[in-house]
Parts: sequence; structure tokens; C-alpha cells
Amino acid sequence: MITGRILLILFILFVSCCKAYAGNLGFGVHSGYGVIKYEEHSAALGTNHEAESKQNVFLFGVSGEYSFPKPENFYAGITTDWAVGLENEETWKNNGTKSQTNDMRIFSQFYDFRFGYKDSVDSFYYRFYVSGGWDGLHFRRSNFVVSGTAVSGTVTEDFSLWRTGAGFGLGYKPGKWALDGRMAYSYYPMGSVKNSSYPAITFDTNGTCMDMGIGIAREITKRINFYAGVSYTLIELDESNIMRSGSKQVVFPNSKTEILLGVANLTYAF
Repeated sequence: MITGRILLILFILFVSCCKAYAGNLGFGVHSGYGVIKYEEHSAALGTNHEAESKQNVFLFGVSGEYSFPKPENFYAGITTDWAVGLENEETWKNNGTKSQTNDMRIFSQFYDFRFGYKDSVDSFYYRFYVSGGWDGLHFRRSNFVVSGTAVSGTVTEDFSLWRTGAGFGLGYKPGKWALDGRMAYSYYPMGSVKNSSYPAITFDTNGTCMDMGIGIAREITKRINFYAGVSYTLIELDESNIMRSGSKQVVFPNSKTEILLGVANLTYAF
């Protein structure tokens, strides 16, 4: 599976960095709860098509970071996230008129490898980094009601999005407490979408991702730190070219995914 290969590659890269030099190594676990909202729209096929879904979501993840002794202040890190949505209704409209409803469940996964620079000035600290990785979204739709008529069946949709980007973090720590903020921007140069309704077709897309967060951290011991805050992620993907499935024309529409979470993180430094 593609996720297994990604995890293996990131793990090898991270372990290789750690073996190459002696230095500081830290690991963290985090979780969160919030809401994920998905919207799409297109007028490419002659009608104004819109869809919208919102559901609660649980987030789980792990991270690792290695600080190089030389060159000083440089580091490498891995961050992974898995977001599991709780099933809710999705509503479809054509030319502003409600045309369909169905149940929808979203599962999202994010894998990010970072290389950057970090430093501090008095009580202020900062970091900058470049990143690359892969994001995957899986949608499962069922219990369709089309124009008032129940339709059986299940439709799945899988997004495979390769990402490159950059980010920064800023913080203020006068003592054991700290105020911490971050922001990152990524571009998807290669993206593909597979829909089980059209198994012979792969839709090509690209887009952008913006991720930001702010919160409060507390130094529990010299090795253990706790963080609690709010995180927001926005993923926007472009419409694909019109494709043909048999005698039918189909398209992947413009889409927007928003994830708003309350997050807690616990890190341990070796």
C-alpha cells in the first residue's frame, strides 16, 4: 500500500539522519477533536453542481525530531496525522435545487518530512523549514436518496496528493509556560482522484494546503512538554479535465476541505 511505502521511506530517512550524528532526539504523540467540512462545485458539464458535508472528527498522530549538533540549529523531523470522521449527511444541489442526500464518512491521513533551522533570542524562539510529503483522503458514501427515491449502493473516492511546501513557527517562553504559533503553506504538484463509480478513470488535480495553529505549552520536566491549542487546515483542489466514462462525461470538481480541531500534544526529549 502507498501509505506503507511512505512510512517506510520517511522512517529510513529519519533513522539515517539520527545515525549520522549524535544529538538531541525527541518524540511526541498528539490527539484532537473537532470538525471537518467538505465542499465541491463545478459548472463544467452544463449545470451548477454543488455538494456539502460536515462531520465531527477525531485526530491521532505521532511525530519525531532530531537536532543536529553540526551544523548547529538545523533539524529534521517527521509528522504524521490520521483523522477519522464520524458519519454524517452530505447534500447535493443542481442549479441551486436540492437533488440528492447521502451518508458520508471521511478518513484522512497526512505524512510530512521536514528539514529546517531553529534558534532563540532571549525568551523568544523561532523555526523555519521546508517540507515534503503525501496526503490521502478517503470518502465513503452510502444510503443515497436521489430526487426522493432511495438508491442502494456504496461509492468510495480516494485522493492521492503529493505535497511540497514551507513553514515557520514562533513562540514566547519567559519561564515554564510558552505561547506558541505556527503556519505552513504547501502546493500539490501531483494529485489524483479515483472514484469507484468510474473504475477505468483517474482524475488529475493539483492545489494548495494551508495549515496553522496556536496554543499554550507547559514544561513539565526538562524532558517532557505538554501543548494544548487550536489547529486549522484548508485544502483546495482544482477541477480536472472533463473525462469520458462510456457514453457519459464526468469531471472532478473544484473542492475545499477544512479541518478545525482542538489539539493536545505530549513530547519527550532523549
